[in-house]
Amino acid sequence: MDLRHLAYCRADSPFYEPPGVYTSTGFALADAPLPAGWTRTLNAEWVILSPPDVLLADQGWKVHVSGTLDNAARILDVVAGYCTANGIWFKFLKSPETLQQRNSKYGDRGSSGKFITVYPADDRHLATILSELGDLLEGEEGPYILSDLRWRSGPLYVRYGAFVAELVRTESGESVLCLRDPDGHLVPDVRGPGFRPPPWVTLPEVLAEAVRARRGGTLGDFPFRADKALHFSNGGGVYRATDTRDGTEVLLKEARPMAGLDETGRDAVARLGREHWALAHLAGIPEIPRVVDFRRGREHYFLAREFVAGEPLAKEIHVRNPLVTEDASPEAFAGYRDWALAVLDRIDSGLRAMHERGVVFGDLHPNNILIRPDGSVGFIDLETATPIEERAAQVIGAPGFRAPAGVVGSDADRYAMGCLRLGVFVPLTVTVGWGAYKVEELLALVTETFGVPESFADQVRADLGTTPPEEAVAVAEPVAGGLEAGILAVATPGHADRLFPGDIDQYLTPGGGLSFAYGAAGVLWALALAGADVPGEHLDWLTERALTWDDVRPGFYDGLSGVAYAVDRLGRPDTARELFDRALRLPADSSHGTVLDGSAGIGLTALHFATKTDDQDLLGYAYRLADQLVERSTGRSRPGLLHGSAGDALFLLRLYELDGDEQLLRAAGRAARAALSEAGWNSGTEPAEAVWRVPSLSSGGAGLAMVLHDLAGHTDDPDLIDARDTLRGTFHAHFMANAGLFRGRAGVIVALQHLHDGTDETTRALHRHLRCFQWHTVGYEGRPHLLGEHGLRLSTDLATGTAGALVAAGSVAQGRTLLPFMSSPAPRPQAPVLATVGGWNR
Repeated sequence: MDLRHLAYCRADSPFYEPPGVYTSTGFALADAPLPAGWTRTLNAEWVILSPPDVLLADQGWKVHVSGTLDNAARILDVVAGYCTANGIWFKFLKSPETLQQRNSKYGDRGSSGKFITVYPADDRHLATILSELGDLLEGEEGPYILSDLRWRSGPLYVRYGAFVAELVRTESGESVLCLRDPDGHLVPDVRGPGFRPPPWVTLPEVLAEAVRARRGGTLGDFPFRADKALHFSNGGGVYRATDTRDGTEVLLKEARPMAGLDETGRDAVARLGREHWALAHLAGIPEIPRVVDFRRGREHYFLAREFVAGEPLAKEIHVRNPLVTEDASPEAFAGYRDWALAVLDRIDSGLRAMHERGVVFGDLHPNNILIRPDGSVGFIDLETATPIEERAAQVIGAPGFRAPAGVVGSDADRYAMGCLRLGVFVPLTVTVGWGAYKVEELLALVTETFGVPESFADQVRADLGTTPPEEAVAVAEPVAGGLEAGILAVATPGHADRLFPGDIDQYLTPGGGLSFAYGAAGVLWALALAGADVPGEHLDWLTERALTWDDVRPGFYDGLSGVAYAVDRLGRPDTARELFDRALRLPADSSHGTVLDGSAGIGLTALHFATKTDDQDLLGYAYRLADQLVERSTGRSRPGLLHGSAGDALFLLRLYELDGDEQLLRAAGRAARAALSEAGWNSGTEPAEAVWRVPSLSSGGAGLAMVLHDLAGHTDDPDLIDARDTLRGTFHAHFMANAGLFRGRAGVIVALQHLHDGTDETTRALHRHLRCFQWHTVGYEGRPHLLGEHGLRLSTDLATGTAGALVAAGSVAQGRTLLPFMSSPAPRPQAPVLATVGGWNR
């Protein structure tokens, strides 16, 4: 899971929302009157205060001030008073909520602890600030900033970095902050969890003492040697280690003070202490590892326990479950059922033993259960354990296993056990929280597919606290209308940043709320494809903002090219061409060579407009882009249709289809082979984890197979045809974790329809996938909606949500591929009448 999504999950919204948007109590300085001449700039997280007549350098040594929720307001008053009195630029996190998110368990380790940033003018100014501000903040505490050099024992830290953001796109498409080296070249401003100044920078003399202190720090007589890092979080690390006193292998957990905060504000040290208490209290229970030691090492705390050999239950489910592995034989389903029920009995037994000892687990889920080589189970990560008499609410819980509000203590464990019973068979328990009707859907699926005993459903309902259907007033969520109505019902034309709720990338990508992938452009385009009436005010919302887009990108799925394409298809060709012309005027270094956001996507858009209007200048531009793609070395760090060389192959192939130049066809073939290499292809003999085996439209085998299929219409290359046919075999999986177009079921449907071979088997597979949209669909305010990435919140966007499902369903219903630029080279078999999408009549 991309842990960034958790920060966008607000309890008061069924959609992904940006952190801090609804913060009601920021720091007073965020909107207090300023001294004469000072200016204030705000962004999503920071408040920046700049003095009059002082220019800010592009880069240099900067001072970070750490702080806790308890002392943040006090520290800010001190720093603000000092900086305003001395005319020094500074910025601070705008609210306590934002500070807690930065320091939370799932916060970024490289940014954790950074509360205030002070910008010295030069090295001499740095020394003055450290001395004077250090004295003013003597005695204040804050989390250790891992990326910085600590100044003495207070909350001040130092690192060399950019003052003004300069972004450069890497070959993988990621935007990274950069510094300029002595020759003026842009190099990445590395912000990892370690103090590593650029090699050309000389450390100021004022930092010599701090460097010596850092290098001289050791753990002294610490009796454990870390052999292998297993996991890192903002709260600390987990290591496979050796107890040097007797040579035994242990698991070593590290906790950082004042970091890794949970929802109640408790830090990693407090939770590690709670885990030590639980292990000691539960000693002797077979499922509980033996505790070895608990001690402080310099500023961090460490817990050593018995190393438990085995694999997480989550991994065993992925490897064994025939719903996931596609071993569809009756023997496979029966064998897995018997294994899973036996494992569940062992887990239930261990959980009851914990409760009898008076301890609540507090975070029961498949990654916290190990399956030992002998088949027994072990419980790990007891840092949220509580005494049973406390009746405590969960403070950290895995999505899909966390109890709803009001379910506390051992009842929360029982709720997780009910989710676990379902999740071992169908790993979609994130849907359970939407209501009893989703529980009954999953129970029906488990019963029908695996043939579990009749008592299984009663056990699940008892654990979850739900009611059997015959006793429920209404099990099924009432819904009306189709997916289009659901999308339109949640439109927010009053929002400046988004029209439709979507994935977090609509906030992480500049202008993402407008874009084809995550914003209004793709949603409105998909609605029009589905035959819905697109409100004129919605199209106005999109065009007005696109025409004045500040931090604009030229790409297709993330920028102006895609918006222009959508606006053109929505019936405003003049505005569309104005937008695309603006995209073409953007600097060349603001794009790179992919369909997602680079030159391949821009070139395909140019072909769209050129062929529509017979614009020879635009066609010439497309050929120049093709020349650049052919000249550069093939192969990228990321695979797939949207991220890799498969996009190059598609663009070159479409140009070849336009003029028949065999050189273009050969270049497209070379790009296709490069794409196969990027995906780990080696004649289809790779292990199960090879990227091409993942049926993903954006970065796996599904999108790549579509390009190979179109190439096969023009070449009889047996290697490419063999690769296409092998990739097609991955499209029949029953289970998929996501429903979306880019990385889920909708994308597989589009690819399978594109490669339709005319057989009844393929038609049945398509309709099975369409029926399985039901697994990912929930009712909200009387309308059907799809769950977005990771199933944590609803999404309407094209890449991850309901709009992508419309494109998939429409492709099957119309017998043709509706994805942009993937027009089928020959007619595809049209499916019979489509009765339902997502389980509801359309």
